Order: sequence, then structure tokens, then C-alpha cells
Amino acid sequence: MSKKTEFQALDLISAYREKHSNPVVLPLSNISLNPIQPRIIGREDVDDLVDSMRRLGLIEPILIRKDKSKYWIVAGERRFRAAQKLGWQEIPVVITEEDEDICYEMSLAENEKRKNLNPWEVGKAIQYLRKEKKKTAEEVSTLLGYSERYVKQLSSIARLDQKSVLEMIIAGKPASVKNLEDLLKRKESRGGEIISPQKEKESQSKMVLDLSPLPLKSRTSFIKELNSLKQKYGLR
Repeated sequence: MSKKTEFQALDLISAYREKHSNPVVLPLSNISLNPIQPRIIGREDVDDLVDSMRRLGLIEPILIRKDKSKYWIVAGERRFRAAQKLGWQEIPVVITEEDEDICYEMSLAENEKRKNLNPWEVGKAIQYLRKEKKKTAEEVSTLLGYSERYVKQLSSIARLDQKSVLEMIIAGKPASVKNLEDLLKRKESRGGEIISPQKEKESQSKMVLDLSPLPLKSRTSFIKELNSLKQKYGLR
């Protein structure tokens, strides 16, 4: 396996907070969601955080970037969305004046360290850094603590489109590197057409997922997110 066994990138966000440990409180209305951030799938699913923050409050302030008169979220979008659902008017924040590029790297490093991203999302982030920000494979591998070979492997996975990845997940296959590479091979061996798991087994009229081993709360959250994805992408 070319992926390093432990995350070795500099924990940029934690390092920054150690130097700037005094949060301030800002109105939620003054803060904007970042249109460019590594997390793509499940960023709106915050029911678990709503319950936690209702009971315990916000344990860790969000990190935001100041750009002239605007504030953009660097880390903590789900906490911010949960605060909105709870009807909060204000939220504790740590403010950084670092530029957009550094903040993107900070967000990517933190999300990947916490395992919040699947390999496809990491691949899309790597693709963005390499194509838009002209980073080399070596620079990205240093940031994430991955070998250059694994960085290139994830970059290849990023050629998949989001709808195809979601169809695979809904069909019950985890977004693992192997499953994503298999999906990419099927797509590219058929002239760019994605053959979904449902189409591969046309004889099956439906698929049954056994959710009984999951706790009730987890089952409810899974079903809610599944229905939301099906409605959003017109899946059946």
C-alpha cells in the first residue's frame, strides 16, 4: 500500500490556534460559507451535531478567514450549519488573516487528519491544488503525508463525476480506493459511460439494505441522508 500508515502533515489549524487561542464572538449573519472547500459529500448532514451542540454547546470555535470586510469559513462549516439550525445568533470564532491558498491547505489537512473525507474527495482536492494552484505531486504529498505514488493514484480517481460516486455509495459500496478504481475502469473501458451497480444487475428490481445492526439514531440519520441524495440527484 503506497499510502503512509500515519498522517504526517503539519496540523496547520491546530498550530494556528495554539498561537491565537482567544476566540471572539461574531453574528452568524456576518459569516459566509466557503464555496471552495475539500468536503463535498454530506456537508449538509448536521443532525448529529445539532443534538450534541444543543446539549453541550460549541466545544471548539470555528476558524474563519477575513477578506476585507467579509469572513469566510476555513474549518467548521458543519458546526456553523448546526448553529443555524439551532437558531443561534452568534458563534465563537478564531480569525485568521492568512490568504486563500494557505487556508485551503489548512482545511484539507485538518479534514484528512480527522478522516472526514473519502478518497474521491481527497482526489478532487489534490486535483484542484495541482491544476489550479500549480502544486507538484511532491508538494501535495508533503502537505498530506502521503507518498507521491498515492497522490497520483487519488488524482486518477478524481476523474470520476460526483453523481457516479454517489450512485455507488447508495448501492451499498463504500467509497474505498479499490471500489472507486473499479468504477473508473468500468467507465473508461466503455467509452466514458458509467455503468452503475444497478445496471450491472438488471434482473434485480430492487436492492435491500439490512440496517438492523445500526443503532436507531444512526439508521434514522442514514435513511434521511439517503432520501435527500436520491431526491437531489434524481436517483431511484
